[in-house]
Amino acid sequence: MSKIQRVEINKNYHASIHCPFCGQLVVKTDFEDDEELIPVNPCPHTLFMAHDEGFEYRSDRFDVNMSLSGIEDDEIETGDKGYDGLTDKVSIADSIKFASYVGAPSFFGSYVGFAPLDIK
Repeated sequence: MSKIQRVEINKNYHASIHCPFCGQLVVKTDFEDDEELIPVNPCPHTLFMAHDEGFEYRSDRFDVNMSLSGIEDDEIETGDKGYDGLTDKVSIADSIKFASYVGAPSFFGSYVGFAPLDIK
């Protein structure tokens, strides 16, 4: 069983995130005053979008892989490592997780996971 690969972003935690498979802008953080705020813009490769307070998006592939199908966000047991630790358990081949951490004093984390689509 393969484990999700991790990329940690500590200094540039405010950087927008694009899908590594198709290039779509998935998390936009640099908004102009006149732009509409669209914080969640998943592409077909997006597995999940989460932060330390919960999920913003969960794909069906993620739910199946993690045995979370039919379980509401507030019913998910994350354990003592929270959403960061939970999303580290993804076992989809070639999956990648971007983990962004804000510095002190907040230490808030955000997590976005991607995986290639299955090729038949």
